[in-house]
Amino acid sequence: TVDVADSGDGIPKSQLKRLFRPFERLGQEQGRIPGTGLGLVMVKRLTEQMGGQVTVTSEPSKGSTFSISLCSS
Repeated sequence: TVDVADSGDGIPKSQLKRLFRPFERLGQEQGRIPGTGLGLVMVKRLTEQMGGQVTVTSEPSKGSTFSISLCSS
């Protein structure tokens, strides 16, 4: 398992289910950080193709932690 954590704005629970949709930027399209909304989608799909999973925990105003878990046979 690899965990990546930040101390950014965090993501409200109501928006977490939209996080891995292509081109979804959760309302930050005009925000200060550029992007296309494809990065997390690609990470999730590639991880799942390798038999793993991606999970996220987040708390508004405190940050997010993304976990990538891969199991060996």
